[in-house]
Amino acid sequence: MRRKIFIVLMIVCMGGFIFSMIPTRSKESPSSKGKERWVILVHGVLRSASSMSKIQNALREKGYHTHSFGYNSRKETIKSISQRLHRDITNIMKQNVESVSFVTHSFGTLIVRHYLANHELKKKGRFVMIAPPNKGSQWARILSRLSLYNWALGVAGEKVQDVEKSIPKIMAPPPLEFGVISGGSKTRFGINPLLPGDDDGTVTVEETKLEGMKDFIQIRGQHSLLLVQKSVIDNVIAFLEEGKFLH
Repeated sequence: MRRKIFIVLMIVCMGGFIFSMIPTRSKESPSSKGKERWVILVHGVLRSASSMSKIQNALREKGYHTHSFGYNSRKETIKSISQRLHRDITNIMKQNVESVSFVTHSFGTLIVRHYLANHELKKKGRFVMIAPPNKGSQWARILSRLSLYNWALGVAGEKVQDVEKSIPKIMAPPPLEFGVISGGSKTRFGINPLLPGDDDGTVTVEETKLEGMKDFIQIRGQHSLLLVQKSVIDNVIAFLEEGKFLH
């Protein structure tokens, strides 16, 4: 019984509360004169664009223009989501752009990797991945045995179980500087007792890593709550500015 309760609770923690599945309208910062440094923010499954708001506000204070991209993993395929992202970026590129960077959480990382694998990005900035399932998610494979999981994550969310097989096109490292922020307990056991090694409750530390990353840092925290931690936000800004984290 305890195991069933734990699994249900972790489904909620994977991406946030069910009510946040409904995507909000994408949020953009107001335009200004001069060269514009843009940051595209992409949330994870069971979340909405507003889940990235604290990071977005911090970026705006630093002078970045932002676009918080929303999607519905239950109804859209990763291909269709990627195509919509491409249209948004194409419109942004019509402005006086200096660079386009990305900040993603969880499954949002796979969306951007899919976009970059299929479209050429001019004026590249940097890419910060927060708790990304770069090597898939063993926890997703465990939860996939439950009908609630498949209902909640939907069409696109199923891809996270085994990235290498389900989305082979994205396996090459992204063609721009990228860094990975991983969560977890910083112990041998992690937050989720059903996962091997350290983990953030949803993905293991090893699953977040990707060949070619310029920098990597682990910050103690749970998968979804990483988005509101000051240390995470400070490291996002540091990597976008300098190409390295605050070790």
